[in-house]
Amino acid sequence: MTVSLDSLNNDVFMAMNDVAFSVDDVLAGIDAAATAGLAPIKINMVVQKGVNDHTVVDMARHFKGSGHIVRYIEYMDVGTTNQWCMDDVVPGKDIIAMISEAFPLEPVDPNYPGEVATRWQYADGTGEIGVITSVTQPFCATCTRARISAEGSLYTCLFASGGTDLRSMLRAGASDDELSAVIRSVWTARDDRYSQLRSSRTAGLRKVEMSYIGG
Repeated sequence: MTVSLDSLNNDVFMAMNDVAFSVDDVLAGIDAAATAGLAPIKINMVVQKGVNDHTVVDMARHFKGSGHIVRYIEYMDVGTTNQWCMDDVVPGKDIIAMISEAFPLEPVDPNYPGEVATRWQYADGTGEIGVITSVTQPFCATCTRARISAEGSLYTCLFASGGTDLRSMLRAGASDDELSAVIRSVWTARDDRYSQLRSSRTAGLRKVEMSYIGG
């Protein structure tokens, strides 16, 4: 189970997410999920320079030893509405350095091929964190992630501008084999490399919003 929590500071959290609920509500939800046995729980924190980067260590401290995994995510230019700027990105190596200064970290091998987060464990054995560096260290070549929107479109990249309509096929009575064939052909033909190409050439390109296809 994955939960978004960009800060433990209520004002910072609501400013970043434009939501009408509090950090306490999110923390209560995490506790309820843990009680229900929905483990492991991953807490995603998008780190934006000058906004919540001063709370990176606070987040680590709060969840250290809890069994939950905080995943720090470099601020990305997903969609077209978040006014992204490279100057607002805190590189993953800086995040690791900040946390390791307070709580020494050791690298851990990936759980599986294509895992998007690099894993780091606390040297004292009290848990681990993850760091997702799709801006400073793109992993397009090993990406295994596909996404389906609520309207049934298949997207092969978080930064895609368009998807493949599967809903119409389903409503037309397509078989599982037919759907599998289409998904397979779309995936094997994919050439998404947005994070590797990110530059002035990609500025202004229309991209699907994160709220539409999820993270």
